[in-house]
Amino acid sequence: MPQAPVTIDVQGNARTAPNREPETPYQKIAADLRGAILCGALRVGDKLPPVVEIANRYNVALGTAHRAIAELREAGLITASRGPRSVVGNPSKPCLPGADPGKTLHAI
Repeated sequence: MPQAPVTIDVQGNARTAPNREPETPYQKIAADLRGAILCGALRVGDKLPPVVEIANRYNVALGTAHRAIAELREAGLITASRGPRSVVGNPSKPCLPGADPGKTLHAI
């Protein structure tokens, strides 16, 4: 039986990490793109890859990629543009310490 991951807090105490539900594919895509935006790998005014390209790279249906993009729009991280691609808006949250924007892009 698999064991829950263990983390060490700042006082050096071992703690069992809570079991989390697996991320859905659209949540994974949105998290990767969100990380790239917040860390500066995608800057204000940059165009996101076409939805078809995102779907192909993550091996998901177009609807799944569209849902990830919609989540980013609702969060105010991207804006719709006149055309098939969305544009990065002005994120208000800084990049998390230790984040690697190159990894968050998942080769996009």
